Amino acid sequence: MKVKTGIEIVRLHNGIQEKIGEIESAMAQLVEYGYAQTVLKEQLSKLRGDLQTLEATRFQPLEPVVVVTSTLGGKGTQPTQQ
Repeated sequence: MKVKTGIEIVRLHNGIQEKIGEIESAMAQLVEYGYAQTVLKEQLSKLRGDLQTLEATRFQPLEPVVVVTSTLGGKGTQPTQQ
């Protein structure tokens, strides 16, 4: 599981919104080019899906993690000498 910091999430969110704006602007300029608009619409749809996924998952609680004593450097980490 990869956990992102708040600033990483904000940067990712802003980056996606910026790309969406660029694509919408390009679509307005390519009115007479049907194929190019189709490609841009597909990209726009993907980016909007990514944005919805990001917004839906960023505040989800994480699964609990069990940390045993030995991983914290407590008893049981040193090999026994015989």
